[in-house]
Amino acid sequence: MAEPAKAPLEKTAHDGRFGDRFDDEISVSGVLWNVIGLAIACALGMLITWGMKGYFAARSQAMQPAPIVDAGERPLPPGPRLQTDPEGELEAMRHEMAQRLGSYGWVDEGAGIVHLPIDKAMALLVERGSVAAGGRDPAAEEPAP
Repeated sequence: MAEPAKAPLEKTAHDGRFGDRFDDEISVSGVLWNVIGLAIACALGMLITWGMKGYFAARSQAMQPAPIVDAGERPLPPGPRLQTDPEGELEAMRHEMAQRLGSYGWVDEGAGIVHLPIDKAMALLVERGSVAAGGRDPAAEEPAP
């Protein structure tokens, strides 16, 4: 049996499965329905997310315990109170220390020990030579008989 002769195929830009024109391969209405469907799905997702956010916010507010003490009010601890004004006492101590570092006075008058202003004491150490800087140690020297 002889097969019928086939007609030679024409070479065209498209195979013609979707119509005679190339533009017939894209369905404009199908693309529009897909875009509308995606927009509706996004809107539904946003509404569901917004609803869940409100639900969880209300749930967390309901589960929050009431504050025990108002944040603006600080109760004092039970007595005895060692410091009634810690900030003021710290400032007074700093003032007293600054005055002691900047003035002359006796530490032990019987032993002849004095305190000097800090800048004068540093100048004396430089003048006489400090033990830490390799100077002589007056306590280590034995008095001559």
